[in-house]
Amino acid sequence: MAKPIEQVEQDLHQLRTNSSELGRELTAAYRSYFGCFAPTLKQQSIQGCYHLCTNFYPEAFLKINYDRRAQLLKTLQRVIINAIANLAVHIEQSGKPSNDDDDDDEPTGELTAMPAMPIDWFATPSSLSTWQQNLEGELTHSLKEISYKVNLLLQQAQIMPPNIPKPILEANPDADRQGGNTANVPNLLSVLIGQNIDSREEDDLDDEDEDELDAKLENLIQGDDLPEIIQIHSLYLRLAEIEFSNVTVLSLRKNISQLTSKVKMLKREYLQKQQELKIAEAEAAWRNSWFESP
Repeated sequence: MAKPIEQVEQDLHQLRTNSSELGRELTAAYRSYFGCFAPTLKQQSIQGCYHLCTNFYPEAFLKINYDRRAQLLKTLQRVIINAIANLAVHIEQSGKPSNDDDDDDEPTGELTAMPAMPIDWFATPSSLSTWQQNLEGELTHSLKEISYKVNLLLQQAQIMPPNIPKPILEANPDADRQGGNTANVPNLLSVLIGQNIDSREEDDLDDEDEDELDAKLENLIQGDDLPEIIQIHSLYLRLAEIEFSNVTVLSLRKNISQLTSKVKMLKREYLQKQQELKIAEAEAAWRNSWFESP
């Protein structure tokens, strides 16, 4: 026998209230996290560029003249800063009307706020969970965007080789599994590729699974017509490595993880209560529709 409908509805109401409170806690937690994460991301991105230009491609870097080097470094900084600024979007205050046009609503351009959201994102544990997943997805996307733009810029400046498979330039996870950290330098990727890979293979590489990539590399190593194998180094920003480089960011991420666990528990309980409500309503409908045969 299910609980009375009124009791289940009260339980659901309490869970929605808890969801709103937890959403406000997450809001504050992400503000603190982003405030420390932004300068750390900038530092790690520039440090990765420094190692690429000086430790792994020094000859190519020295071939370009002073003016081109200065322009390249200026452009690299601008690309990184702009990509970080694009991650910063305005967040409406909880309960604030969505049509409020106060000056305070203008984006600051600093990575100290979260993506804008409808006020009802915190209304239920399910929507709260979706909002957080979207936020984390945007963060991961921004790291890939910075990595790709930096790699592409270095390739256009003839610092990195021209024939680089797209997954490496784009910081694709499949490419990361084929390589690893380079000389213990965080946020860099090192992979071996055939120097005469044709453009068709480059375009198709991102469509192959991990086993196919392993097989291709094995065939290259064992084949009689072995092309020249070169080692490619590229920027690959990893969230875990960026956080690990800053104790404060790491601590703030731990706080977010604890709140995330609460979100998952709340969502699970909310879904269970929704199922209980359906059962209670179905039982009530049965009783209202049941008549004993004469």
